[in-house]
Amino acid sequence: MENSQQLDTINANIYVHAFLANSGEYEKSPHFLPENRTKVRKIVEKLISGMNIRDNIKALDFGCGTGFMIQLIYDLFTEVHGIDIAHDMMKFVDMSPGNITLHQGVAEATNFPDSYFDFACAYSFMDHLFDYESFLKEAYRILKPSGIFYSDLNPNRDFATAMKMADNEKTFTTELSPTITREIKGMLRNGEYYHDQYGMDPQQLEMAEPIKSRDLGFSASEIVTTARRLGFSDVKVEFDWFLGQAKVMHEGACGEVEVINSYLTSLLPVSSSFFKYLRFIFIK
Repeated sequence: MENSQQLDTINANIYVHAFLANSGEYEKSPHFLPENRTKVRKIVEKLISGMNIRDNIKALDFGCGTGFMIQLIYDLFTEVHGIDIAHDMMKFVDMSPGNITLHQGVAEATNFPDSYFDFACAYSFMDHLFDYESFLKEAYRILKPSGIFYSDLNPNRDFATAMKMADNEKTFTTELSPTITREIKGMLRNGEYYHDQYGMDPQQLEMAEPIKSRDLGFSASEIVTTARRLGFSDVKVEFDWFLGQAKVMHEGACGEVEVINSYLTSLLPVSSSFFKYLRFIFIK
């Protein structure tokens, strides 16, 4: 039964991402904004600051899509490989740097040798997996000792649970704020949104995001336990993008973003439900 469900997940991802890529909608995703590109680039630079490009360092981007991460990191590594199940996404990757190689296939079972890569990443990808543990096993296998795994924009289960609670209790409370209403729609009714906006099959979108639609995202404590059990020597989970952050930024109060983020971070784990995403940094 599980194999059948995994196949359904793969086919749904091919459908959804071909639809988004060919329509041009995928490139309009918020993570393509210049400020986020700058942010992610700085994160990667900091993570690999101890590596020397003269040592022929290699990177692998799991679920590479149209090349969001590849274009941010290709100049930091000797070789950059990308793997994705959707050819219609990868055909948009800019191959001009010359050190990029693409592979079509599933991230849970690649053909790369053991301990081949110095760095691996998975950006806005892990919630599209049917079983993230089998994927992390593969990430661990292909990394060299002391290799770095970086994953970002992973939906936070605590946040989704809070949005679900707010949605269930809205008839007993005052009217929800536009910020919360928008997050409820994006977190709990994403299929409906894409159907109304673009005519996409809502069931296919939900099947393409099983960890988001089935599990309401990732549990920080669960992911830490799993990564340690699989053998990662250093496991770190960071909380990112607090509720209402976009509104604060659009009002031009970038200084306040840092203050609010720092304050909420100091209150973890109690404040975990205020953060929309989780960032994973694991060392083999």
